[in-house]
Amino acid sequence: MSETLVAVDVGASRTRVCYGDDVAHFPGQDPLIRNIGSVAALETFLTEVREGIVNTGPVRLAAGVAGPEVANGTREMTNWTGDRLLSAERLSQLGFEDVVLMNDLEVSAHGLVAFLESSPSDEHIRSFTDASVPECGNRALVIPGSGLGSAGIIDLGLDAPSRWHVVPSEAAHVLAAGTGKGVLTAVMQRQGRQPSWEEVVSGPGLEALWVAMEPSHNDDPLSAPEIAYRAIHGDPRCQRALHYYYHFAARFSQLLTLSYLSFGGLFLAGGSTRSNAPLIRGDEFLAAFQDNEQMGPVLSRIPVFLVLAEITLLGAWTAGWRCFSAERR
Repeated sequence: MSETLVAVDVGASRTRVCYGDDVAHFPGQDPLIRNIGSVAALETFLTEVREGIVNTGPVRLAAGVAGPEVANGTREMTNWTGDRLLSAERLSQLGFEDVVLMNDLEVSAHGLVAFLESSPSDEHIRSFTDASVPECGNRALVIPGSGLGSAGIIDLGLDAPSRWHVVPSEAAHVLAAGTGKGVLTAVMQRQGRQPSWEEVVSGPGLEALWVAMEPSHNDDPLSAPEIAYRAIHGDPRCQRALHYYYHFAARFSQLLTLSYLSFGGLFLAGGSTRSNAPLIRGDEFLAAFQDNEQMGPVLSRIPVFLVLAEITLLGAWTAGWRCFSAERR
């Protein structure tokens, strides 16, 4: 009797689902997608998914969740407006034999490992310096989007039972600092306090940066998706805002890579990275990333890559099978 795994990426605005019964075949190329803003709406969606699975064997669910763990098996969706406490126990009552909830960046890091092991083509990964992905060395993952997520991937060596060890991170909530040509000061003045890295490199952060481009104007702020759309279509003010968005993303990435000494590479991923890839200037990003009087030579040894493939749902799929297999042993 075969078992089915339902892999879920529970995002701040969109939730994506795929499922299958063959661990070697990732079924996420065309996931089910729905805009979700509450636990009740998520449960309705997952109930529909569960009812559509005809397999008579056990059905298990593994989810990457954009929210911190507040109790064992319970996470709080910080950006939802409705019911925000998501528990594995409640989801299991929808008809799933086992449920595991993981941090979405932890899941994305597992997805990055699986993605790199698949020998990806140049179509799905881009190097700023034409470097190849190192075969060894710690890795750093940064996902700048509606929020700012990060994780470390530690290389335990070829002799370890499991070579890659994922380390979740909340470094995005450290107060932002460093060079910004006065732009960071303008954002601070708008917010009335010093922002965290996530409050600059996020959807609200991009909106604040757009205002900071012309602070003397009283324009109603554009939404982050509109700013990105206009930037792609040549709007100079929106392009400047996006330039500083990735300037600060590079400064944050410097902090993260020095924390892990990530000689195995810095990887930028996520939906926003894929959408904005044509506007991410490698030379400008590297200049901000390597700008450090003492550690510049170290940072210059760390290759930087854009990941243009979906890794979060892949991570829920691979980590879910691994987790449930370990439980059965």
